[in-house]
Amino acid sequence: MSTKLYDISNWCRQGSELKSYPYIGEIDIDLNIGKVVKVGESYFSIGVLSHVEKNAGAREIEIDFEPEDKDYENNLICPYCGYEDKDSWELSDDDEKHRCGRCGAIVSYERVVTVEYNASPVEPPGIVTANWI
Repeated sequence: MSTKLYDISNWCRQGSELKSYPYIGEIDIDLNIGKVVKVGESYFSIGVLSHVEKNAGAREIEIDFEPEDKDYENNLICPYCGYEDKDSWELSDDDEKHRCGRCGAIVSYERVVTVEYNASPVEPPGIVTANWI
């Protein structure tokens, strides 16, 4: 059982063939998507798998084991790995928990709705001309 890791930080820029991406190294386990793999002092998120070829596309990530809340962000951001979920708007209004799409951690969330205003010019103010004395 082993898996070759390829760096997919630039996924889709080099095509869909894993072997066209920079080779990271080979590890001694089989993998699943949604798991974080620790190799030495590095952590990798697995994003693409080929069980047949025993290859995996991975991104090196940092894991915060003492995370702080991520308050008032435009998108849901995982406090463990920092992944920003650009599809946060699709999250349920009823659920309070979400599994991170990169590291698999479970985070609780609260959707905060604010009201903002935009203004556009329609008519300028009346101007009165004066002179210096």
